[in-house]
Amino acid sequence: MSATVVLIGAAPMAEGYLRAAERLGLRVGLVETADRAAALRGWYDCVVDTAEVDPALAGRDDGWIRPTDALVRRLRPDGVLASSEIHVLAGAMAQEQHRLPGPGLDAAAVSRDKAQQRFRFAAAGLAQPEHLKVPRLSAATGWASARLPVVVKPLNRAGSDGVERIGSPAEWSDAVRRREAEGQLLVEEYVEGQEYSWEGLVADGRVCFGSLTRKLTTGAPDFVELAHFSGHERVDPGLGRAADALGQAVADAIRMRTGIMFVEFRTRGDDLVIMEVAVRAPGDHCMDAMSIAYGVDLFGEVLNLAVGSAFRPAPELEPRYSGSCFLVADRPGVLESAGETEWAAWPGVVRSGVDARPGTPVGPPRSSADRLGWALLDCPDPAELTRLVHRLRSVRPVLAR
Repeated sequence: MSATVVLIGAAPMAEGYLRAAERLGLRVGLVETADRAAALRGWYDCVVDTAEVDPALAGRDDGWIRPTDALVRRLRPDGVLASSEIHVLAGAMAQEQHRLPGPGLDAAAVSRDKAQQRFRFAAAGLAQPEHLKVPRLSAATGWASARLPVVVKPLNRAGSDGVERIGSPAEWSDAVRRREAEGQLLVEEYVEGQEYSWEGLVADGRVCFGSLTRKLTTGAPDFVELAHFSGHERVDPGLGRAADALGQAVADAIRMRTGIMFVEFRTRGDDLVIMEVAVRAPGDHCMDAMSIAYGVDLFGEVLNLAVGSAFRPAPELEPRYSGSCFLVADRPGVLESAGETEWAAWPGVVRSGVDARPGTPVGPPRSSADRLGWALLDCPDPAELTRLVHRLRSVRPVLAR
């Protein structure tokens, strides 16, 4: 009899789990909003049951806990898998209660609280920025004024959402005015340096697969991610080895058990300075890009870990250089066309999409939600990948005047 897995959440970038489940012959119970669940059930035969999430609660951790618990009790699955950050706690609670493989409730709680991450990294002696957790932003005025530039972060939002660099006293005063009502925040020293992420699969606390990704962002003040270069350890093997060691050290620090995780960091001299960790798959089509780069379906490997199967290293193949790139507006306006009929057909672009419809007001991105479109890339060498990213970055959408 085929194994059953409960998948919590299935946004478009997580549909790779459903495609992999069909290939592996897995039965899937899906926790999603009613409309999304109905659509996915029509597209994927592997979905055998669903539990509905109230759309009004879908942006909260606790909105996913009860539907997940109900579906797990009904299906008694072999595994439970959280697809994104808002699902991590619901997944870990179900895994813990039913003794199923997963990152562990401890690691999940740390993943959802950036201040707890700072505590764990300090206890483990890992390099990280100076930081201060405050009940409201104004409480950090004295500390921040002595250290400008600084970075302000929410405690539990995913990725770069709400992350802001503040470089002057005037910018600090403006940030306090705008963000005082947000409550608890983390204020950190700003670390100059190239940004990377390390992605890893962990089984029973030990890293069994690691990958290094180089990032291209907008820079200050918002650091919106514009491109990812997967398999970067092939370009910089020394950094790749250091990142693998960091990944295991972070897994130890947060008591990670089994599953997928990633660590974002910047380089400062010889130090790899940790920005954050998460115990779920990275976004921005990085899973698809890594699957191309290594010739293995990483969605399928994560599903296998979730149902208790051992990780099986893929055979060595001719390396591919893959990544993802995002189209953004360079000025305010109303979108007429993203020009996708041209760039989506370029050599090296294997899949693409446009997220903003014509008629949408757009502008230079302040968050990942402001990006207009994306492209998944596959190139034979790193130089070709870099050229393709530069070419895509030069695309300008057509805006109404």
